[in-house]
Amino acid sequence: MESKGFLLGTAIPRVKFVTEKIIDWLSVILLSGIFILGIAQVIWRWILNNPIVWSEELIQLTYVWICYLGWTIASRKDSHIRITAVLNMLPKKVQKWVQIFNHILCIVFSVLMVYYGIQLIGAGMKRTAVSIALNYGIVYTMGPICNFVIICYEIAALVECFVKGPKDYRDKGGNEE
Repeated sequence: MESKGFLLGTAIPRVKFVTEKIIDWLSVILLSGIFILGIAQVIWRWILNNPIVWSEELIQLTYVWICYLGWTIASRKDSHIRITAVLNMLPKKVQKWVQIFNHILCIVFSVLMVYYGIQLIGAGMKRTAVSIALNYGIVYTMGPICNFVIICYEIAALVECFVKGPKDYRDKGGNEE
């Protein structure tokens, strides 16, 4: 019984905190890297007349990672675009079940993304990028990793919806938190 209290009281919040910090910092580092590499690419191409051949491909591949990380952050903060005009008019009990259904759909989609993402990693291990020695399997790993994290966020949101009831998504002047 003590281990259950440790798990819920200490371990899970700590893992959540560390995971969120890693995702946030990785996003900042990758976005900064794209910015710096993009500036360097322009300087080398137009001022030094000696383009960096591999920079465009690395920027594109890094952008894939940033998109997945952004999706994960949006799931964590529950800030995806949604149209709630009709949902807000429904009774609270119906809103709750619509939100539960939405969380279940997100979980199913993410499970499929993990499953097919792992298959894509296998196929990507046979390919390398054209201008840099980077295996596509490495690039594709971000999909299953981020979707696994999204599954955890959606399960937590699902439990919260069952326990606390539906979230109120009425317009709050741009501040949804």
